[in-house]
Amino acid sequence: MKITKITAAGVNVPLVAPIRWSWGMRRESTRLILQVETDEGIAGIGETMGRVGPERIQYEAQKLIGEDIFDIERILAILRPVPYFFGYAGYGLIAGIEMACWDAVGKALKKPVWALMGGRFRKKIPISGYVFTRARNEKTGEGGETTPEQLLEFSRELVRRHGFRNLKLKVGASHPDVDIATIRMFREEFGPEMGLRIDPNGTWSPQTALRICKRLEPCDLEYVEDPTWGLEAMARLRRDIDIPFATNMCVVDFDQIPVAFRMNAVDVILGDVHKWGGLLTTRKLAAVCDTLMWGMCIHSGAELGISETAKLHMATCTPNLTFAIDTHYPHLADDILAGGKMQYDDGTMSAPDKPGLGVELDMDRFGRYAEAYRKNGLADGYEKDVSRPSGWCPKKFQW
Repeated sequence: MKITKITAAGVNVPLVAPIRWSWGMRRESTRLILQVETDEGIAGIGETMGRVGPERIQYEAQKLIGEDIFDIERILAILRPVPYFFGYAGYGLIAGIEMACWDAVGKALKKPVWALMGGRFRKKIPISGYVFTRARNEKTGEGGETTPEQLLEFSRELVRRHGFRNLKLKVGASHPDVDIATIRMFREEFGPEMGLRIDPNGTWSPQTALRICKRLEPCDLEYVEDPTWGLEAMARLRRDIDIPFATNMCVVDFDQIPVAFRMNAVDVILGDVHKWGGLLTTRKLAAVCDTLMWGMCIHSGAELGISETAKLHMATCTPNLTFAIDTHYPHLADDILAGGKMQYDDGTMSAPDKPGLGVELDMDRFGRYAEAYRKNGLADGYEKDVSRPSGWCPKKFQW
């Protein structure tokens, strides 16, 4: 089954309200939707980061015309040089194409992707609800949560509506004392049964991170994700802090794994079916984590339903993926899937049993959000946060 054509189009899907984090603010999610066509009339769809760009997909696609879509390792090898020049976006390019290939292979074999990658280990996938401080949506009035009390009220509704048994707080956009008060309030409100984790995206200096993490030790956090910047600082802190450290920033490729392991800098790796270069590579990462006795979770980057479903397939067939996976999905105002947004079942989701990824596009929604992309272009996830002081910029250590 030979590849005959690969196409890509950007879409901009709005969020319910702008979400704030340490590097700026996100109002909408720009994603790239791909289709891989074959000479047998079977096509697969995929999704990846918008920053990859449709033009780059079109250029690299020329190298894959005529390749057998079942030869995924060969396809990955052909695209191997791309991240050397384009970093994260290069891995994202590979991931989008590979995802569409898996979808087509599953359709050809009449099997879901999870069945092709090891079979079902678990059916219900626990999801971690993501809590951000939010700016106000000027059109709808949604959002505006900045205080611990407002964040707690928002999170109560998040848990009530979706059944989450795990919450991740995006910290670092507010003063550290506000973050500490918020986390303590969450632990008191939700009790010891609720899994709690935090992520300041490396914005705390090592000195600030040491002070904050020491004060948070009684809160029984699952982990702190990237409390400070870089392996050296993470390793220094880890010696003095009795909370596991996770990362999506300082261990982001296989070359960094042995260094991080020798330094004892991290305890949990956040895989990513885009930033690590695809489903197959993320499965390889899981095997490494299992060997090194590291925990593993799955990162979220404001994915739409195609990628969210790919994450579910990955979690279905990966035994050592024991942490509830991250998601921005409740923050999306809409989706491009047929049937609209997917729903949670008591804080969980399940991968489809249908062939391939098991999802299809709603062409009306796709067309609407593709037009928004054509009109407005790439929506950065780190646009200027107007609530910050004049002259603010996302410097390395903000606190």
